Amino acid sequence: TKIMLKYLSLISLLFLISCTNSRKDSMSESVANSKQDIESAECSFSDFVKKFSEDSIFQKKHIKFPLEIVSYGTDYEDSDSVWFVKESEWKFITLKDSVIEGIKYIHKVYATSYIVTKLGEDTGINIDYNFDKSGKTWVLNRIEDHSN
Repeated sequence: TKIMLKYLSLISLLFLISCTNSRKDSMSESVANSKQDIESAECSFSDFVKKFSEDSIFQKKHIKFPLEIVSYGTDYEDSDSVWFVKESEWKFITLKDSVIEGIKYIHKVYATSYIVTKLGEDTGINIDYNFDKSGKTWVLNRIEDHSN
């Protein structure tokens, strides 16, 4: 019976090791898939931003009007300001880096949204363009001005 008990213990141990390895494989496969999803979403969003910055008609179709714009209080203003821009009042914008103007854009990726931040070198410009996923595309739904 001691031999039988050792034999059963050995089989149980092998079974346990086998289950642990298969779970590790499925977990690492899941992590790899989610990384690929994020990378392809980043690439797709970059393509979207490029078209958004080049095509005024495409841009208007991908903005939630009236568009909320928030300007946070600066050193000179104590209170925040909020206003809404109608489609007829919208002026075309570009979200591309500009060496001449010293403007740089940074893309921040979140689970269901993207933020494109406009930073002005030596100017204090800091504006967030908030995009949410809508179906298979993105929509600009809010602009937040943190400039000082």
